[in-house]
Amino acid sequence: MRRIPAAFLSALLYASLISLLLTGCPGKKSRDDDDDSPAPRSGRSTQKGPEAAARKPVKANYNGTLKGKVVWKGDQARLASAEKALKDAVKSDVDYCLHSKDLQPLETEQQELRVGKNGNLGNVFVWIEPEAGHYFDVPKEKIDEVGKGEVRIAQPHCAFVPHCAIVFPAYYKDGKTVSTGQKVVFENDAQVAHNINFDSGLDNGTINQTVPPKKPDIPPSGFDRVVKPSRQEIKVSCSIHPWMRGYLRAFEHPYAALTKVGADKQKFENKDAQDFGTFEITGVPAGAKVKLYAWHESLGHLAPGGREITLDGKEQDFEAAPK
Repeated sequence: MRRIPAAFLSALLYASLISLLLTGCPGKKSRDDDDDSPAPRSGRSTQKGPEAAARKPVKANYNGTLKGKVVWKGDQARLASAEKALKDAVKSDVDYCLHSKDLQPLETEQQELRVGKNGNLGNVFVWIEPEAGHYFDVPKEKIDEVGKGEVRIAQPHCAFVPHCAIVFPAYYKDGKTVSTGQKVVFENDAQVAHNINFDSGLDNGTINQTVPPKKPDIPPSGFDRVVKPSRQEIKVSCSIHPWMRGYLRAFEHPYAALTKVGADKQKFENKDAQDFGTFEITGVPAGAKVKLYAWHESLGHLAPGGREITLDGKEQDFEAAPK
């Protein structure tokens, strides 16, 4: 029998090992091919190249309006319990924090469950999302209307004002995400120091920054932050005054609203307002099938998984009750 040289066998074995390393083990999926891996929390596409443009625009007349309200189904005992918890928490800068007459509802009552005289709940985030594989083809005038300017969060005493806010930092168009330029500005216009804890999970990171008190005849100090659209809410709190908190949500489209708290230029909140706890989103794609969401800071999603609707002009109401 003819013998095979040992050198040849060594070379053959070496080549086989290199081939195995380059091709990987047969039958094993890579992480990118794993269909069971969770979708990115932000909802943005992780694809690259031509496949990144696979999402289709929602074709419709963007002239519809979506209205509704959120009805409070809890009782007074729940509101009283929350109010007591807030008063028990106020232990630092007490005289200053409870001094403001204009912001009494935020600083001497509980912050999270703002219920109007009409029985509706304010500060509920309401928004729509397109069907899977689609995006809203937002008209330029709507982008300019909602995406301009800054979202300013003030701290005139010991509360974030507004308590809740919506940010429209970017939109999806032709396979890519385009910035609107909108950013969030945090400022301290109080006479005491505040510490801003900005916690948004994976998408927008965290911030822990102390902002010094306002000085006479000097503009309030603070900082700005550019955020990304995300499925995760952004919680803002103050470690110096632990009862202080606020919430933001950032979207890749302008079709979101907060249920109203009767605010105007003269007043932070007006529980007598007839539109308290109502919402209105204008310029939505009339006739399109979408999912409607409503989320509250302490009650969570009011329609878990979203409510499938057609934007046909009918009002969409929600009920909110403690769990």
